[in-house]
Amino acid sequence: MTPFFRGIGLSMNIANSYLCIYYNVILAYAVYFLYYTLKSVTGNLPWETCKLEWSSPNCLDEHNTLNISRINCTNEFLKCKNGICYQKLSFSNETLNCSSSGLISVGVWKSAFPSQDFWDKIILEKSSSIDETGHLVWQLVIALFISWLCVYFMVLNGIKVSGKLVYFTSIFPYFVLLILGIRGWTLPGAYEGIKYFIYPDLSRLKDYTVWTDAAVQLFFTLSVAYGGLIALSSYNTFHTNIMRDAIMVTISNCLTSIFAGFVVFAFIGYLSFKTDQSINDVIQAGQGLAYVVYPFAVTTINGSVFWAFLFFFMMLVLGLDTMMASVETLVTSILDGFPCLKENSLRRKITVTFICFILFIGGLIFCFQSGTYWIEIFDTFSGNWAILLIACLECISVSWFYGFENIKNDITAMLGCQLTRSKYFAFWKIMWAYVSPLVLFLVCLFSWINFKSLMLNDYVFPVWSNIVGNLLSLSTLSGAVIWSIFSLMKTVFIQKKPFKSLFVPDMGWKPLKKEHCILVNELHEKEFRQKLNEEIPNQVFTFK
Repeated sequence: MTPFFRGIGLSMNIANSYLCIYYNVILAYAVYFLYYTLKSVTGNLPWETCKLEWSSPNCLDEHNTLNISRINCTNEFLKCKNGICYQKLSFSNETLNCSSSGLISVGVWKSAFPSQDFWDKIILEKSSSIDETGHLVWQLVIALFISWLCVYFMVLNGIKVSGKLVYFTSIFPYFVLLILGIRGWTLPGAYEGIKYFIYPDLSRLKDYTVWTDAAVQLFFTLSVAYGGLIALSSYNTFHTNIMRDAIMVTISNCLTSIFAGFVVFAFIGYLSFKTDQSINDVIQAGQGLAYVVYPFAVTTINGSVFWAFLFFFMMLVLGLDTMMASVETLVTSILDGFPCLKENSLRRKITVTFICFILFIGGLIFCFQSGTYWIEIFDTFSGNWAILLIACLECISVSWFYGFENIKNDITAMLGCQLTRSKYFAFWKIMWAYVSPLVLFLVCLFSWINFKSLMLNDYVFPVWSNIVGNLLSLSTLSGAVIWSIFSLMKTVFIQKKPFKSLFVPDMGWKPLKKEHCILVNELHEKEFRQKLNEEIPNQVFTFK
């Protein structure tokens, strides 16, 4: 809307591209689990019991297959991170440590679910650290290819097809969540899990990372600052009630998260009851909640194969819904930037094919044995404070430089003056121009001040990975920064225009239909006439 800030759109597309690259790998996990689930239709799920070929020594299933004993590992014993408690002294009374050889186990102080070992050893073939790249897990490559194939055919023919598919991908998960919820709420221990969910630890509000994580999660689920809302709303008719839609989408998104929380924590409470562990010990960070905790929970329920299939299929559909919107956003941005690519359907299909292929190749890094560590880096840094800062710049550029009155006139043209003349409309000005930019900047500032090294459960990422992560965040902002430098050089030094011209509102945008262009021009012309009438009477302003 102003020349200097046009790079914000580029930054949004960079962030969205990062999301498309790594998020589809998470869908590939669901595809891989579905494969094992369908193989188990006539038997038991493979992660139901601990198996010697891939289980860790502290693996504990419902039947205690490995016959391990849990103990309270006091100071007289050696407590190691692998969950096993050892004798602290050797036969010669030497003090031992967890890396010593010949350790004698006395029991297990922290057990591992068989689904955890299955996830690490079979699905991921996970290396011990990000420094150990390992080999490509070909099963994940195939699953990733299948995921991209699904996304490709869903977006190939444009919004007319994907717009219809979204009715299924959006509604079906609610149906599955309800079925899973009814089953979960009837399980023993579900009440404790739900109580844990609805009674928060208010002391955590002192932790600035909680605020950052909450803001980033909201931005992700609503696709704010990722370009999705802007790109997809461009397919609306001119008089679509965007204010109603914005409010409804926000409220429904929050209600969905709360509803899903009641379902998920019911199963977490049940698992806590079955394993005799605290809920804090059951909950896992990263992808563990979806691919470790719930898969093991269903193994303790009758009809486990059915519940597992229902869950992983829901995960796949939910992910495809997100990927469809994200890839469609990227395609729309490229086609709008290069109109020659959408002159006919063949060019569009070639463009979509090329984009999906490049994103698939980019996702192969996550199919190595160290891939899960890279997913954590991309998930943490590509959409962290950089996204919040992009949104902050977006609020400033629209409210302060394009001007709130211009935005008001545009909304008036689309929705009518009755809405914009209401005294309650001032609420939007306060939020867009003052509250939102200030809050977003403060959250960014606190995230910089209280930066902590990345961790995944007990694993601490090396220093170099945090540096790479922060460079990833900076690269997200590169679109806005590079464009602002380019526009400055071009406008001031090449075209010899004044510096302030970079911040003059761009009135060159126009709706698709001629009658809407006339309406918008009239509203803006009327506004400028009122402001300049005293200085330049009878002057006529036109907008093209």
